Amino acid sequence: MSGEARAFQTVARFTNLRWRFLEVAMRGILVGLGFAVILPFGHASAIEPDAPERLITPEEAVGIEARRLVEERSGPAANADKERLAALTSFYAGRESRPIWIARDKLTLKAKSTMDEIRRADDWGLKASAFRLRQTNLTSSPSRQDLAAAEIALSLEVLKYANHARGGRIIEPTKQLTTYIDRKPQLLPPSVVLNEIANAEDAAAYLRELNPQHPQFLALRQALLKQRGVSEENGVRKLHLPAYGPQLSLGKRHPDVAILRHLLDAPVAPGRDGAESDPELFDANLNEAVRAFQRENGLYVDGIVGRKTRSLFGGVEEASVSEQMLLANMEQWRWMPRDLGDFYVTANIPEYRVRVMKDGREVHGERMIVGKINKQTPVFSDVMETVVFHPFWGVPNSIKVNEILPGLARGGQVLRRHNLRLQYRGRPVHPDSIDWSRADIRNFHVYQPPGGGNVLGKVKFMFPNKHQVYMHDTPEKHLFKQNQRTFSHGCMRIRNPLRLAKAVLQHDRGWTMDQVNNTVDRGPENNNVKLENKVPVHVTYFTAVADADGNVQAYRDIYGHEKRIRLALAGRWNEIQRGRDHLAPVRPRRIVRPQYNDPISDLFKQAFGF
Repeated sequence: MSGEARAFQTVARFTNLRWRFLEVAMRGILVGLGFAVILPFGHASAIEPDAPERLITPEEAVGIEARRLVEERSGPAANADKERLAALTSFYAGRESRPIWIARDKLTLKAKSTMDEIRRADDWGLKASAFRLRQTNLTSSPSRQDLAAAEIALSLEVLKYANHARGGRIIEPTKQLTTYIDRKPQLLPPSVVLNEIANAEDAAAYLRELNPQHPQFLALRQALLKQRGVSEENGVRKLHLPAYGPQLSLGKRHPDVAILRHLLDAPVAPGRDGAESDPELFDANLNEAVRAFQRENGLYVDGIVGRKTRSLFGGVEEASVSEQMLLANMEQWRWMPRDLGDFYVTANIPEYRVRVMKDGREVHGERMIVGKINKQTPVFSDVMETVVFHPFWGVPNSIKVNEILPGLARGGQVLRRHNLRLQYRGRPVHPDSIDWSRADIRNFHVYQPPGGGNVLGKVKFMFPNKHQVYMHDTPEKHLFKQNQRTFSHGCMRIRNPLRLAKAVLQHDRGWTMDQVNNTVDRGPENNNVKLENKVPVHVTYFTAVADADGNVQAYRDIYGHEKRIRLALAGRWNEIQRGRDHLAPVRPRRIVRPQYNDPISDLFKQAFGF
């Protein structure tokens, strides 16, 4: 190609680019004015004469408006937090402003199935009334702003549902309830939720799967549905009015009202002053339906649903545990790790029981002793790293300060009585050589060597944690006969710890019971057997536990955690007694040695007015 030809081609390219730039600029101006038109510009049409480009689609226009609402924090986005707003901005920008829920000036089928699933939040132990779906309502001829507002409103409610389903309604249990509950909900980032539900073929199924899928949670859910008069058969949801329950009448609000409304096909009265309608409110429409039902069945017509009226609906019998208990326990499951492990150890405090689980099946179970009411066993998850045979007991600071120091300051023999040794900077120290009214016992290492009287017995199981608790043997075997076994300082004492050691070491190293016994009989002191594969340990507080047949057993709320959760779910935060902070540093109180009275000296003081 000649130089002249190349020059001509360059000029042509530049001219084409100039026209392209003008076209884009003009389109931007028209978009700002709210127009969506087809613009066949001169040179652009010469390139594609038969396929002129459309400026933007109506859906894209909705997406652009939605981004504007988010960026300006107006409409449904006005009260959203920064994290969700940032996620929405990034999400819609990455989709080139294409909406998820809007198509052809209306909500898509995907949007409607998503909203239907959110409305069924009660069936999963959540609160359907916590979600504001009213903002998604559209008129017959919605404006672009209305469509954008509905798009943003539904996206925000989806993010809220994801948080509630995945992490519960109590956001920070440790801060909001008590430090003894060391759980942090594992929430999905908002950006992940938006992308996954946008790409999901079945959005409703995606939302359902955000709830815990552990068999125990699902069993509690079925118990809840039964309690509420709901059953699921072949994927079809059926409602049954419970045979026992409160008296229902005009003006009262209760979950049974919604069931009654469904069974009688009574429409929900519209809310006042633009508020959402409440299906759980016994309104005038339902009152008329109840009266008609009573007339048809030969009952006294008063519009009041008592035991006689309930019985005619073939209601289910009263469950063995309360709805509030089920909800509190389901909330706790939302704080648990999604993956408990193929092989793990779980210790449920209200049951006083430790279990070894493999592939979802219990392979070993044993009684346990937990912390006293004022020295509670904490609720947390960690990993077991070591099994220690013939362990030393290193006395923690809390026991040093609160139980040993007062005895030492009074000149007692507390160390000798419990065969405790004292060290300072690695060297043995005689306790009588220390002025305990001035010394800080936290600077001393207090320990108990292995032996028959060792409080840890023959073996301990270490899973290092900030609570400084673990599982171990105990010489006080008689305590396992008690029904309420709250006797420790926070650690978990195991009735047959060698069988627990065998279950763990067999899985990890292939050990037999004989190998465990030989290690106990012939092994050295403080024999640390490190696990090749760390074992998850979950210390839990479930007061409602389902058996293999799905029957739920209730256990006593010994520490009051269930009560705290129930109060929080009811919004009664000011009534929660958080108790002491067991993680706070232990500080010794100043102890003054006793002064002996001198009667002669006292006589002279009185006589001379000293």
